[in-house]
Amino acid sequence: MWLKVFSIAVLALFTGTCASNMDKYEGYNKYTVFHDGEDAFNYMVELQTESTELDFWLLTRNMSIVTVSPKEQNAFESRLTELNAQYVAKPLMEEMSAYNETLPTCDGAECTLKRTRRQARGFFSHFPRYSEILNYMSALAARHPQNCRYESLGRSYEGRHLAALSISLNSRGRDRRVAYIQAATHGREWITPLTVLYLANELLNNLRAFQRVLQDVEIYLVPLVNPDGYEYSFTSDRFWRKNRHRYASRSCFGVDINRNFPNNWNYHGASQNLCSEVYSGTGPNSEPETAAVARYLEYNRHRVKLSLDVHSFGKYLFYPYGYSRNAVAPTRNLLHSVAQRAANQIAKYRGTHYTIGTSAGLLYEASGGLDDYAYGNLGIPMSFTVELPGENFQVAPSDIIHVCKETFAGFIEFIRHVSLY
Repeated sequence: MWLKVFSIAVLALFTGTCASNMDKYEGYNKYTVFHDGEDAFNYMVELQTESTELDFWLLTRNMSIVTVSPKEQNAFESRLTELNAQYVAKPLMEEMSAYNETLPTCDGAECTLKRTRRQARGFFSHFPRYSEILNYMSALAARHPQNCRYESLGRSYEGRHLAALSISLNSRGRDRRVAYIQAATHGREWITPLTVLYLANELLNNLRAFQRVLQDVEIYLVPLVNPDGYEYSFTSDRFWRKNRHRYASRSCFGVDINRNFPNNWNYHGASQNLCSEVYSGTGPNSEPETAAVARYLEYNRHRVKLSLDVHSFGKYLFYPYGYSRNAVAPTRNLLHSVAQRAANQIAKYRGTHYTIGTSAGLLYEASGGLDDYAYGNLGIPMSFTVELPGENFQVAPSDIIHVCKETFAGFIEFIRHVSLY
């Protein structure tokens, strides 16, 4: 009887907390908009950079997914009708209710009590919070001290560690080529750090099988580049994108880290409206998170041969340049070839098909991303952005492991090319 009462109490707490990070979205609609005309596409691009009442989840040349507040829905629908853009609207809360069971209410060790039996089967069957991720990383390094180093790349605006793992066959060896991989640049993209941690887990527990891949290569992983935004998306706002930079006497918070790197900063697809989802900050590298990544890459620029920035969602593999449709990378053919080989390996697992190209060509022009900065400013020869599969920012618990496994195959193919430099 006591156990039954305890279980009901935990479930009530779980459900209540799940609701808290969705409270502000009551009455919001999720729109899937189909826009073949250039006028409609340009309208969507303008909204993406300037509107504070719309949140773009996906914006391509002919289709967008966007959430709209109740007070803007009538005007938005009227304008779409004027532009002959077809759309499907669905209440956002209705769609997300199917995923409520996947929203953790706990942090760190507390999760052991509150996680269901099905979720407790493994680390890759639920979405871990910041402390649980750091504990997992620390444990990996402790179990593999000769091959893994756990360290902090720096601290976030709110003081959280930008935790990193360095993996190599022999940690005391000579300087190696580096494959740098980061994730969770946007707080709401919960699946991304798990794919990076799965890579670390598989490599460290199967070192002999991956000796050829790791030969003379150091893999440097930063699963949570935006830990503040990540935590805030659990506790307060499920769809929080930016970091949590606070500005005196201003009601809006945060900078989009994915618009804050120095390459063509604030050129296209970014905004100087602090309330915008793509606010680019007060200047290049203005954010502690961006600055920490830039310091590491600049210091190791002659060793780093691969930069991967893992995002969600859309099933895309992007390479430079993303800031302009007219900018062409000198080694475009090589970049496309490497991305295609990675996509082919991903597809072997369950047929997931990735689209390959520049974000400017396939989606829209956006400046200040890591891929353009690593390639254009630092000369890192292979620089890519990965947009994982999904229909929104939530992945069913049963699908987490499958996304991790198929992405792992792509990661290994990318890393395999590091030995060529």
